[in-house]
Amino acid sequence: MTRQTSRPAAAGLTREERTELLSRAGAADVVTLADRVLAGVGDDAVHLTRPPQVGIVVAQVREPLAGHRFLFIDVLTTQAELELDGHLGWAMRTGEDRRAALAQAVCDAEAARGGPHARAVEDLALATRDRLADRRAEEWERLVPTIVEFEEVP
Repeated sequence: MTRQTSRPAAAGLTREERTELLSRAGAADVVTLADRVLAGVGDDAVHLTRPPQVGIVVAQVREPLAGHRFLFIDVLTTQAELELDGHLGWAMRTGEDRRAALAQAVCDAEAARGGPHARAVEDLALATRDRLADRRAEEWERLVPTIVEFEEVP
């Protein structure tokens, strides 16, 4: 079986963008969509290549003035990987939710293969992007009154 990972489902998001957005989508939404994908394929079409595993990822940040990198925090994550009709699906989500990580990998593989639910996967990612943008805008509106502007003294 040949692994294929580069064929995009639709021209809007790159795989990296889609994966990032799906990792931030609601677990229930991702699981529901993955269930729809799996209902349309046979059992022999799905091969688990890496079962969901919980682990720690170390997050680094760069200090903005000196530019030095330092370890900031350990992040609990769950990873999963599978093949759907020969197309690789991969996922990493924060937290310890094996079911959601596996569902996200199913969605990633569905998008990679351009299957019948690929558009729904893209739509979920785009809806998540919009939700996150709305949340950021609301937060910004909340913070605007606290902005302090300094005048430069000549």
